[in-house]
Amino acid sequence: MLVLITHCCVVFGLIALLPVWLAPLLIGGIAALASRADWKQAAGGTFVGLGVAILLAPPWFGGSAAGTAEAMMFIVLGALAAGVVAWALHKATHRNNAEWWTAIGFVAVIIALMWATAAASNRGDFVANEPTVNDWLSAKPALGATPGDRDYFLRVFYDMHDGVPYYEAYIKVYRADPLGEFRLPNGVPGYRLPTLFYLWLLLPADGAAIPWLFLVFATLAVGAAFAMGAQLGPPRLAVLGALMVATAYLSIATSSFVVFVDGWAMALTLAGLALFITSVRTASTKLLWAAMWVMLLAAVFREILIYPMLLAAASVVLLPKGQRLKALGPWLAGLAIFGMIYAAHALAIDGRIDKAGSVGFWMNGGVAHLVSALRFFEQLFAGAPWFVPIMVLVGLAGAASLVRSQLRLGLFLVATIASPLITFLVLGSGGRDLITGAVGGYWGMLVVPIALALAPVAIGRAMVTLP
Repeated sequence: MLVLITHCCVVFGLIALLPVWLAPLLIGGIAALASRADWKQAAGGTFVGLGVAILLAPPWFGGSAAGTAEAMMFIVLGALAAGVVAWALHKATHRNNAEWWTAIGFVAVIIALMWATAAASNRGDFVANEPTVNDWLSAKPALGATPGDRDYFLRVFYDMHDGVPYYEAYIKVYRADPLGEFRLPNGVPGYRLPTLFYLWLLLPADGAAIPWLFLVFATLAVGAAFAMGAQLGPPRLAVLGALMVATAYLSIATSSFVVFVDGWAMALTLAGLALFITSVRTASTKLLWAAMWVMLLAAVFREILIYPMLLAAASVVLLPKGQRLKALGPWLAGLAIFGMIYAAHALAIDGRIDKAGSVGFWMNGGVAHLVSALRFFEQLFAGAPWFVPIMVLVGLAGAASLVRSQLRLGLFLVATIASPLITFLVLGSGGRDLITGAVGGYWGMLVVPIALALAPVAIGRAMVTLP
């Protein structure tokens, strides 16, 4: 299981564009660390696991089939790496410290590969003679030819660099788009908060610089995922959560979704959750305030992400009465600040909305919307159908497994994952793919990474209970 999970994250994700021999070394090493088996079991298990994994997701790219000799070399390299890592950890004088440092080392490698693969993909190394993400980002979308949100956001980036104020730039794009029937957004939520767009003003006036700044946020997300898993389970397993989040963030960094606010804001939410977990476990008021400020910043990027703050505030009812007011203070302050910021945002819009387009717009949820959101990241997880939804359910189980021993944290994390998923069954949007008519799933960016970060918690529990 550990080999298959690692394989699915690596072969179509982090090192799809780099020398293929790196893949089995990374897979074998992480699987050996996570399993804590002796070197014979680690090597043997990886040998068998990779044999199955390469049948499900062949690690060779460009459409060519691999020969038996190449397949065996891939398997042997993975088994060798697993054996070496397991042997070295077994020989360590202080096993726990060795596992910590090995885990941190693997996370550093994962982050480096995320940066390298994103850079290679965005400049077109994977598909030759095809337009690249950088090509698209480097060209200002023409007014009147902006078929979707991605082009709206990129056009606003360029207009703001040309000196157009944010709200005027946003309105100009909408009014120029014939696909929107020259309408303004159908409500205040149709206008993104300007926070990220003002941050982009610090970049050169070339959209190709956007992915580099995004990778800074992606690095924060990966580190936060590891911090969450390492606090709630062994750090050797938390590497898996970091790996899955890195693969998910790579899919954003190498696509037009890099200009959507959602992935940027979720990185901050993950960091805020990691701080909140620490504050609860250590009863630290300073860390509680830090968690609030980071979560507030995430909500100021993407207003939907106010929901973790609301859940954190609600979770104080599980504390003894004498502790509730002190624990509630940071969240009341944060919610008040957010309310003022969003009120200013609404006033800046100054009624420039088209209410005629809002009737029934949000009542487009349903199973299709939920499934689309859950499967949003699948393309870089070895293309394995249902792998991501399964891991989301595993993450939800991991959060639920904490309820008995850490009631407040467990219920908070269950609600943080489950409440958006339940909402997707009721609320959606009117947006559909212009070609296929399929339901858009990009809202998965607002919940799936949290579940992926917590999946190792359930995996660790299963490893303890299984014979």
